[in-house]
Amino acid sequence: MAYTGGPLNELNGKMGISAPHRSVPVMKLIREHKPKSKEELAGLITWHSENTCKCGVKSQGTVESFGRNLYDSQIQYWGTHRYSLQECIQWEYDLFVVQSLKGGIIEKKAILELSKIFSKIRFEEAVGYLDEELRIDIVIKIDEKEIGGIQVKPFTFKLMRKEVITFNKAANQRWGKHVLYLYYDDRETFTNLNELIAEIKRWSSV
Repeated sequence: MAYTGGPLNELNGKMGISAPHRSVPVMKLIREHKPKSKEELAGLITWHSENTCKCGVKSQGTVESFGRNLYDSQIQYWGTHRYSLQECIQWEYDLFVVQSLKGGIIEKKAILELSKIFSKIRFEEAVGYLDEELRIDIVIKIDEKEIGGIQVKPFTFKLMRKEVITFNKAANQRWGKHVLYLYYDDRETFTNLNELIAEIKRWSSV
């Protein structure tokens, strides 16, 4: 099982190692190329750091180089190396490759389940600016009008440092619309689906 929590999660967030403009907009890469395996996705990240692709995605490095950035940032943040280079590379691999592939699958699962419940509302994967800058995963639409969005997160997101959560929500707020959070556990089961459904009903009047 991938592990992307703990102190390295704090370090990664605080130092902006995985920010899309400093790494790779990985969910856009997945949508454009639809990799079927972890190895394929890792290869795509590397290829897009060395080549220009018509999909428009540009990677600022490889998974290994992102791990190196995480490793090096420890000195500035903690004044020492708490984790080895290999541990840092593995952490970034779990984040960019393992969790990203899982996240894409779970987002599609959320869209499917919500679409069964709301016949008058459309749920679509967010793309471009909404996804990469405003941290929106799913756009909620009524009659083609965007009325809100959803972020799909592992339950462990709630355990992250306050600053990381605040940064994420600040990005959401720049959109000026409702943004709800849907959490899933290690079994990929949504833990607050009923509450989210009730909230959508409350402010959408559907």
